[in-house]
Amino acid sequence: MRSIILLLALTAVTAGKAQKQEVFQNANELVKETQRVISIEAGQVIDTAYFRTLFLSTAHFSVVGKKDGEYTQETMGLDEFLEMLTDDYYSLGYHEESTGEIVDEYNGMAQVIQSFEGVDSENETGKGVGSYQLVYSEGRWWIANMVWAMSSDDGKDIPKKYLKSN
Repeated sequence: MRSIILLLALTAVTAGKAQKQEVFQNANELVKETQRVISIEAGQVIDTAYFRTLFLSTAHFSVVGKKDGEYTQETMGLDEFLEMLTDDYYSLGYHEESTGEIVDEYNGMAQVIQSFEGVDSENETGKGVGSYQLVYSEGRWWIANMVWAMSSDDGKDIPKKYLKSN
């Protein structure tokens, strides 16, 4: 009986790892994995160690926007971004999902431009567009950089080409 339970446990662990490995073989699925990891219920903790495995260690994260009519940007490295993900904003609960994407791949590089919607613990919704640059190396995809901008018009200003058609 013990051996059957052990075999079932090992099978479940192996299946989980195999499923996660598939994520690294598809650029778009890897991008969606970032959203799965940061979408948590109140009281849960984002698995920052796993999140780190999605990115090159040299990855940069830039948010762009407008202030006083001028474009601005703030860029941080992976460690700074992971620190931000442990902020109360996320630990109180957050959910993000894709609302559309365009994937372009060529010769070991890919770009995914994705529209998204996020809902925080106070049920406030934010919409925006993210651009992910990926590279294929060591038998898998890695996210090299991520740039995103939030909509200032509840998503109405997001180009239709980035949205799923209904």
